[in-house]
Amino acid sequence: MHSLVSSSGRRRSAAWNALASLSHREFYLGDLQSEPGHGGEFSLEKALQYPISLTRLVSEARLSYRRSWNHIRNNHVGSHVLWFVVKGSLKIVRTQGVCHVGAGEAGIVDSNAPFQAALELDRDGAYESYQAVVPADLFLKHLLPADNFCGTVGLSTPSGIVVQGLLGILINEGERLSKTTARPLVESLLEAVCDCIGRGDPRRPVRQRLVEKRVADIKNYILMNLGDHTLCPDKVAASCGITPRYLCSLLRANGASFSTLMWEGRLRRAREWLTAASMRDRTISEIALMSGFKSTAHFSRLFKATYGKAPRSFRATELG
Repeated sequence: MHSLVSSSGRRRSAAWNALASLSHREFYLGDLQSEPGHGGEFSLEKALQYPISLTRLVSEARLSYRRSWNHIRNNHVGSHVLWFVVKGSLKIVRTQGVCHVGAGEAGIVDSNAPFQAALELDRDGAYESYQAVVPADLFLKHLLPADNFCGTVGLSTPSGIVVQGLLGILINEGERLSKTTARPLVESLLEAVCDCIGRGDPRRPVRQRLVEKRVADIKNYILMNLGDHTLCPDKVAASCGITPRYLCSLLRANGASFSTLMWEGRLRRAREWLTAASMRDRTISEIALMSGFKSTAHFSRLFKATYGKAPRSFRATELG
């Protein structure tokens, strides 16, 4: 991490002005305030710039940040901030009510709704948290179920432990990560946070949630084993701990079939590999075999029927 601002060794007024300016740049427009009579050291460091902004705030001062409708009208950014509290707590006041995010928990703040976030120090007079500013496109893709979420996210659950692990990697290695490496790690972090919150209505019957999990397990196993020439309903059912008959029934009830999932998955994979520069040296037969097809002729017939061109012609057109 590199330092953005620190009050240590600086005039407090200069450090305060720098922090206020940074809060507008790193987060969004709002009023940064300090509780009278509670001055203390503070620092802000950056761990990651892309695809989210990840910063670390340490403070002995009672700071608060307020964003009003006037701020939103003048600075409509559409991002959300995930607050991961390490020490102390964070009090978030919204029209929906008040939320206290304690140490070992996370909270979510929407930039498009008014709020006030106030730092609360622990018994030792310390506060520490990590702030992840999530752009609108990433939030809608990975955290849509958390839209309008006003509670706290516990990080002691199995999904929460995954969140902590991924967050630790981004914090410790963020400056050394390339953009292509950082993005999937960040997306995994957001998905893990979504798992902590829950992706659907918890009031749904348990039976319904179990069925959805079964179907997801089946689809995932097929996807992960497309290259297996012996892939069949019996094999998938055994892996998922159900009978082949129940497997087919589950898929049929969800508008799918085993053969459709398998062959469409294999065709999509072959299509991706045919257009990948890294696979230029692979022959059509090799790609067919790697995708799970036993016969190149069978592969070519299905590919042309699906995409309108034979594999060789398709590859020539796409790769130029």
